[in-house]
Amino acid sequence: MWRRPVHPATVFVRGIGLSEGLDWGFWLAVSVFWIVELGLGPLELVLMGVALEVSVLLGETPTGVVADLISRRRSVLIAQYLMGFGFVWSVISTDYWVILPAQVVFGIGWTFRSGADTAWVTDELKGSDEYSDNLLDRLLISRHRFGLGVGVVSILTTMTVGGFVSVRWAAAGLGVVHIAVGEWCRRVMVEEHFVAGRHRSQGFFDTLRSGIGAVAGQHRLRVLVLVILTLDMGSEVFDRLGTKHFLDSAERGDRSLLVLGLLFLALVGAGLVVNTLTGKVLSGGFGVARMAVVLLLVAAVGGLIVSMTHLVAVIAVGYMLQDSTREALWPVLEGWANRDAPTEVRATVHSLMGQTTAFGELVGGLALGSVAELTSIPLVLKLGAALFALSGVLATRGIAPASKIDPQ
Repeated sequence: MWRRPVHPATVFVRGIGLSEGLDWGFWLAVSVFWIVELGLGPLELVLMGVALEVSVLLGETPTGVVADLISRRRSVLIAQYLMGFGFVWSVISTDYWVILPAQVVFGIGWTFRSGADTAWVTDELKGSDEYSDNLLDRLLISRHRFGLGVGVVSILTTMTVGGFVSVRWAAAGLGVVHIAVGEWCRRVMVEEHFVAGRHRSQGFFDTLRSGIGAVAGQHRLRVLVLVILTLDMGSEVFDRLGTKHFLDSAERGDRSLLVLGLLFLALVGAGLVVNTLTGKVLSGGFGVARMAVVLLLVAAVGGLIVSMTHLVAVIAVGYMLQDSTREALWPVLEGWANRDAPTEVRATVHSLMGQTTAFGELVGGLALGSVAELTSIPLVLKLGAALFALSGVLATRGIAPASKIDPQ
């Protein structure tokens, strides 16, 4: 079979960005499938998230260590195949207990990619003397922007296929494309500058201890853990129940796919704008921690707007604010972690951050989902917005003094 190496930056932006973009169409499809066709309630929706986050929580660090010990390229490829398979499994049945385990498969696949892709491209660029922190910031932003562009296409595809065929076929088709992207990555990715931990006589637990030590020993990484934890405790309620709040407030009839698809398109459009502005501000030396503070506080305002009304247009505006800023946060927080992580355990450090995300979403999802069952969804959305604000306050602790040369 043919293999034609492609520049690592191109693979990172186009290949991984394409995979991220497919997620938009997939989550649109399964949201309609779960909420409208299966009629799942708040607790059942949250349990879907719990299954996903438990798998991430348990798998994130081990898969990150494996990426540092064996191969970051191989870790990314495993992720592509597992996530695509998880897409398909999520819609193969109308039985809740049959499709619930698909979230575990998807979650484990996600952990193999989490951090390994960024660690891989960092090593390849450093090995060819092309790397700088500013370059990586631009690549992270570019990857996310490309993914949002693909997201528009995947949403429109889901709306078309879902409208004329079914949302289940739309989700399954996106899963097949995800696997095909993995196959393309297998043929074009090179790994020429990574020194595997096993070649340094470093074992699994040695790598894990080094990664934990790196996080525990650096102030900014400790702050980042707290920022991610509080952010994602609030994020899960918007990811799982915010969509239900929107659909419940809309007089949608049998037009759920159209209504939700239009919202998703609006979110992608807002995300592209905020992502572009974020990239320009960062390139001017504003600093990742300062950028995180701004984005988190805007997300808190947007989340509060969502929670305070049943007017669909107002909910959509609030959703655009909180979702677009949270989307822009992904590359910002990843760049923050990458700056402070030692080279030899970079994937492990990224995975520890991913594990923090999973823990926050698991705790927040269970706690706020239970509160929603006893009270109301708008109330827990307010609590989620408050957690965004708290995360923004914590992020101020990561801003370096003005005397520092490198933007933080």
